[in-house]
Amino acid sequence: MGGLGAPEILILLVLVMLLAGLAIPIWGIVDAAGKPESVWTATGQNKALWIILQIVLGALGTIIYLAAVRPKLVAATSPRNYPPTY
Repeated sequence: MGGLGAPEILILLVLVMLLAGLAIPIWGIVDAAGKPESVWTATGQNKALWIILQIVLGALGTIIYLAAVRPKLVAATSPRNYPPTY
């Protein structure tokens, strides 16, 4: 029994990249779909558009969503954005 050769390593690398290419957009789509419509409206973003972009563009669309849109959605749901209750 020998170690992994170049062909096996290449096959493993391709499989990992394919799995990541599917897992990242799925995670992004689930994340976007789980945010309430009110949060999307408060940030001026369109929920359906960002879900469709992630489906069409795959990992690239999800990376854009994670970098440009999700931080706004998270900030809009932050407790510091709610008035204090006394």
